[in-house]
Amino acid sequence: MRLIKENLKLCLLLYVFWIVLTMDFRFTSLVIGLSISIIVTIGSYGILHDKYGFKVTLPKIFNIIKFTLRLMFEIYKSSFSYIVRIIKKDCDPIFVNIELNTNNPLIITMISNAITLTPGTLTVDKNRNKLVVLSIDDPKKRGKCLAEEIIKKYEKLF
Repeated sequence: MRLIKENLKLCLLLYVFWIVLTMDFRFTSLVIGLSISIIVTIGSYGILHDKYGFKVTLPKIFNIIKFTLRLMFEIYKSSFSYIVRIIKKDCDPIFVNIELNTNNPLIITMISNAITLTPGTLTVDKNRNKLVVLSIDDPKKRGKCLAEEIIKKYEKLF
């Protein structure tokens, strides 16, 4: 019974997300959204949840809001910083290894996506809690501060 409730909650959450994302209330769109929600719910069994419940610990909603606001600020700030750096040709691409202090796969994925969304950085590889990040960095720094900045800006929020 618990498994049915968990699946129903996930399907409903995905369906509401579909409706908010598309803002299309035509019958065909609602049927397509419901169908995709059911398929994703069935397909995620064993990955996101199993008969005992969710496998991933979800962060608190307040922390997700703080993370999202921080990410938007960092994207905005980095876009201007890297435009100037690229125009001046004052940058070198480097690889930086970052070891996160968490083992929660959802938080690691959120941080990895935040790195990729921020101009000038790209997550290239992930192995457990270790990330390899390609960065267009200041040639004088050589990436020394990047790992500390990412942990301070994103991981500390959780």
